[in-house]
Amino acid sequence: MYYLLLPGLDQRTAFIERLKTRGIHTVFHYVPLHSSPLGEAMGRAAGDMKHTDNIGERLVRLPLWMELEEHLPEVIAEAVAAADR
Repeated sequence: MYYLLLPGLDQRTAFIERLKTRGIHTVFHYVPLHSSPLGEAMGRAAGDMKHTDNIGERLVRLPLWMELEEHLPEVIAEAVAAADR
């Protein structure tokens, strides 16, 4: 599994949309447990969860498919472009 950590939610969203137009479907991968529907209903968090929320907004998982390695330079170039925005 490959994942990237982008600078922020806006960059992650733009990155996912740009790759989708090229037929590469990435997804956000991590919803913090305290933010999940069950976590909000039944969980409890001690203190500020700002770091967990921050990482959750920035993390993107690349697709899981056999030929991804052939496209990694293109995908990484898109990630760098997203980071620069």
